[in-house]
Amino acid sequence: MKSKNIEFKLFIGIGLLIALFGFLAPYFIIKINSINYINLGLWVSELAGFFMLLGNGTFIKTKYFKYLKGILAFIIIGVLFKIQHLMFANALIIIGFIGVLGIYSFSFFKKPIKNRLDILKLAWCISVCFIAVLRFKHTINSDYQLLSSSLMLLAIIDFFKEKK
Repeated sequence: MKSKNIEFKLFIGIGLLIALFGFLAPYFIIKINSINYINLGLWVSELAGFFMLLGNGTFIKTKYFKYLKGILAFIIIGVLFKIQHLMFANALIIIGFIGVLGIYSFSFFKKPIKNRLDILKLAWCISVCFIAVLRFKHTINSDYQLLSSSLMLLAIIDFFKEKK
């Protein structure tokens, strides 16, 4: 294992411990909102796993990463417009998420060799983009975060299995 993955492993472990605390706390503590702890723990693990896979992958070295940074600017501008209650905020955010999904899907299909980790990362990207848009439109609640978190945890497990 590369030594730079130690920090990511630490944050993934801390996130999973927070989620485990949120899962077990209602059995021992009467008044606690365990869903918040579970969501926080899974979010920390998912974010650390995302940065670990991004840093160890080859996507950063491609031209698609430059396009992705431009699309992420759409999302950031859309969020800033949303904070200021300006027009076209919703459209910018939705176009940004669709663009992220399109760019990553296009780069996936351009890869000559696709392994299971690549497929899991694509499935995670699809689930994150769809869940983000649907949550943004208030169509679904936060329980669907479990889908993207479980796909990311499967990708993390597959990454560590490949490294062995």
